[in-house]
Amino acid sequence: MEIRIINPKTTASMTEKNGRAAQEVAATGTVITAINPADGPASIEGYYDEAFAVPGLLRKISAW
Repeated sequence: MEIRIINPKTTASMTEKNGRAAQEVAATGTVITAINPADGPASIEGYYDEAFAVPGLLRKISAW
């Protein structure tokens, strides 16, 4: 099984933490891939940040 985690924020350190945490609890043989967009907000604090995150998030989804 493969699980892809897409962090909608651009904070790579948090994306790596999420990937490691998922891998620690994943079943044997499960491949965890954690990615984040190159552009967008570093944090999501409100409606504007949510909207700003969507283009990068959609690009990552469509690339998969």
